[in-house]
Amino acid sequence: MKRVRISLLTAAMLLTSTWVAPVQAATFTTVQPYLTDYKVGFTDGHALLTKAQYDEFEYAGQAVIVTKAGKKGLLDARTGQEITPASWDQIEIPGRNNVAIVQKGGWFQYIDLTTKKLSAAKFAGAHTYSLSADYADAIVFVGQTSMLLDSTGKVLIPPFAGKLSVVSLIPPEATGDREAKETRYLVASTAKGITLYDAASFKPRFSLANTQLIPNEGGPKTAYLKVRSGGMEGLVDVNGKYVLPAKYKAIYTWNEGYFQVLAPKGTGLWKDGRFLAEPLYQEVGFEYNNPDLYWTLDKGIVTYHSIAKGTEHALKQGATYLHDSYVLGQDPKTGMYGVLQVGGEAVIPFVYPKVEGPPAARQLVRSDGKKAMLPAWGKPIKELDFWFDSAAPIGGSYSMQLIKDGSKIGLYSENEGLILSPVENRRFRYEEATGHIVVTEPDGKVLRFGGISGKPESGQHVQTLSEQLNGVYEAGKGTVIVNRTTNQPISKLYQQVYLDDVSKLIVAADGQMADLYTPDGKLLTTQLKIAFMRERSDAPPVTFIQVGDSFYTWGGKEGTSKLALLTIADGELQAASDLVYREAVYKVVGEKKVAVTMRTDGTLDFWGEEGNQLVKKVAGASEYQADSYFGGLLIAESDGWHVYSSSLQRLTTGGYQALKLLGLSDKGAKAIVYRDKATGLYGLLTQDGKQLTAPQYESIRLSSEAFPGLWSAAEGQPPFAFSKKDQFGYLDREGKELFASKLLTKKPAISYLPLQLPSFPAYSELMKQNPLELIDFGKPYSWPEGGSSEGKFYANLALYLELPQGAGKSEVLAALTGKAIIKPDEGRSDVSDEDMYSLVYYMATGKSSLSMTAEQLTRWAEQRGIVLQRGGNQYYQTMDLYREYHQMFFSELLRSLAGKKVAKPKVLKQGELSFAQKKMIESMLLVNGRPAEQLPMPLPQAEWEQGVQPFLTAYQKQAAQLLAAYEKQVGK
Repeated sequence: MKRVRISLLTAAMLLTSTWVAPVQAATFTTVQPYLTDYKVGFTDGHALLTKAQYDEFEYAGQAVIVTKAGKKGLLDARTGQEITPASWDQIEIPGRNNVAIVQKGGWFQYIDLTTKKLSAAKFAGAHTYSLSADYADAIVFVGQTSMLLDSTGKVLIPPFAGKLSVVSLIPPEATGDREAKETRYLVASTAKGITLYDAASFKPRFSLANTQLIPNEGGPKTAYLKVRSGGMEGLVDVNGKYVLPAKYKAIYTWNEGYFQVLAPKGTGLWKDGRFLAEPLYQEVGFEYNNPDLYWTLDKGIVTYHSIAKGTEHALKQGATYLHDSYVLGQDPKTGMYGVLQVGGEAVIPFVYPKVEGPPAARQLVRSDGKKAMLPAWGKPIKELDFWFDSAAPIGGSYSMQLIKDGSKIGLYSENEGLILSPVENRRFRYEEATGHIVVTEPDGKVLRFGGISGKPESGQHVQTLSEQLNGVYEAGKGTVIVNRTTNQPISKLYQQVYLDDVSKLIVAADGQMADLYTPDGKLLTTQLKIAFMRERSDAPPVTFIQVGDSFYTWGGKEGTSKLALLTIADGELQAASDLVYREAVYKVVGEKKVAVTMRTDGTLDFWGEEGNQLVKKVAGASEYQADSYFGGLLIAESDGWHVYSSSLQRLTTGGYQALKLLGLSDKGAKAIVYRDKATGLYGLLTQDGKQLTAPQYESIRLSSEAFPGLWSAAEGQPPFAFSKKDQFGYLDREGKELFASKLLTKKPAISYLPLQLPSFPAYSELMKQNPLELIDFGKPYSWPEGGSSEGKFYANLALYLELPQGAGKSEVLAALTGKAIIKPDEGRSDVSDEDMYSLVYYMATGKSSLSMTAEQLTRWAEQRGIVLQRGGNQYYQTMDLYREYHQMFFSELLRSLAGKKVAKPKVLKQGELSFAQKKMIESMLLVNGRPAEQLPMPLPQAEWEQGVQPFLTAYQKQAAQLLAAYEKQVGK
């Protein structure tokens, strides 16, 4: 007894030693985690309910699953009381209800969370099933003893000696319905037999003695249970009636209600209560795309049957089902090929000695070598009426084929059949820009056909632009604007012409710049052109901002990359700024419209609404942050970061060292964390820039960011977690401290992983993503935060090409063309993948690739390992093309400079680390044996500085070797 009192007193002292009285104590409705020595404990806001001893946790309804040294335990989510110690391998609480499944080794038990009692029985397995709307989380325990338990703790099927299985059945009348709804049942298997239980009432429907269930888990939908009795197999319906007696060697469940039945004399096919083929055949099967058809094979003869028509047709083994009951095969007597329709007659006589294909369309071959196409999938098959010598695809697929008959050439479409009968002196070409097959007839007439559809295409396409104007597209040339009254062109040819929905002006793009026309045909862009750029893949390539009756966009003079903000009012286009910008973006902030323009030096100007105009309200900023749920902007200026309203009114007085938006879980609301310039400490701001707290914290994070387990917690959890000096605590939305405890009671042990490339994946990843973080290439290349990837990419290419300061996209494209690095193209508005392959080829070899075909260049790029792998909806939603090109360019630059001692490691210094550099370092540091990047809250600044310095010293000594190893790796 005395020993117990001492241990309780010691535990109380330990908890008290980590407790720090908060400014405003809170009472949490659910226990909340706290952090001490980077272990997790739990508090109710007034007291520490557990010691800080856990590594991870997860809220699960009325309990918290905690992990300690790899083992799991349970705490009461309201009191923090231990329900079961952390001694289990796995714990699951289905539906976050009243039952916890616990596992240790290969054995499972359960805990009733209402009574807190552990089951005495142990099971070999536990699985959760959704049986019905009323029992969405039923738990099947199996082993020598099995039972069914609802997640509320209610016993649905009491323990019994045997196995419990969940089966899914459809009604017998629904066989063949691929969308048929399945109903779940439970089957209890014992030494005496099986019993089927209803999954709603859990009452037995039937029992069969001396019978075993054969599982159909993951198999096709079926109306019947497969059972074994006396060593033989049969089928039983949901009422326990044998529909196929248990007297067969094996039964296999197939789709569409078919069953393959194996008997001593052969195999058969059973469906809908009867044998379609008695089990006497060598092989049987059915056609998945036409369930009315089944076939039997015996002694080299395959016979196709129609259930509906009761017919059968015999062919030699090896016949091929085509579609719509058509079968291609050989006559059993003559061996000649033909096509028949099951349930009908031969549609192509069996007189052909040979068949060819696929991958191209199947072709029947006559005795004289002439060939004919069989129609494609879904097309009626009839007697062949055209013959030829050979066929070859055109357009990159087998959809369209050239057919040759002697010196004559014709055109065949998979969809349309024979389009052009073979004639002499006809020419074909595939037009990649349109995807058309272009045919020049002997008399010079030009025809066009869709490269996939095979349908006739017009060389012209007319689109209505306004009441007065049409856009007429001519394949291979472009689009011209035409007066609808006179039918005469009023413009030159453009690459793209469209009517803008916002301004109701006609945009006519040619290369990087565009012209503007009014609906009646007046050309507005006589001196200035509109910039043709695409901010988003789902947005128009020219942006118009409507303010009052005026429209704003950006553009410049042809032949230069410098842009100005332009305004269109009263039918006139004018410059609203000087030509000093290289790019611009449009944003909706709150309910206001904002234009952000970037100067050639990378600084930003912000234009906001004032009356019926856009007015420059912020000039010379370096970067900014915006979010669709935040009704303002965070802007970095010369005196620091500031909060701005949607109308670009500055809301803060003194500039901050940093600002960061934090998203709260409800309605996308945002809070702002600021970093004080004088102290480097953090505090909270309201969304309108007012200070909620003094700058006294070393870090502030969302609670759910610090503890991922809080994502699933109940409402009422504190929104923010903080650390300061040696304290951890919580803040409410008003910035008031709700709770605090000691973050550290002892000095953390900080070490780092070996500084070798194999154990330093973050180094390789950062070198791949942005080597400028770690390498000095001898030129002032940069990839700063903020601004568009496009501007940064072209600025770096301009440095590589040694162009004058301020050179942008136009100058870079001109230089690449002038040096014969990329192909000349007057319509080029940007670099393409092929252009990048050409640039990399030039960097790698010092030679031009213009003499290579596109296929040869792509093959070289594949061998070089630079072909971009793209795909998937998620990828295209977040795709940043210029960042990809940036990575490709600098990867090749590093490879081309390897061994030349031009590229040198940057010196990483304490206090000057970028976010990316710090993340890389954190991946190597261990705090108390735990990766620093996984810590819920960062190390106190003093501990970080002491712990990181040895790593930085070691890194600097190893940086050259790491670079050499990386160069060797990417050079392979």
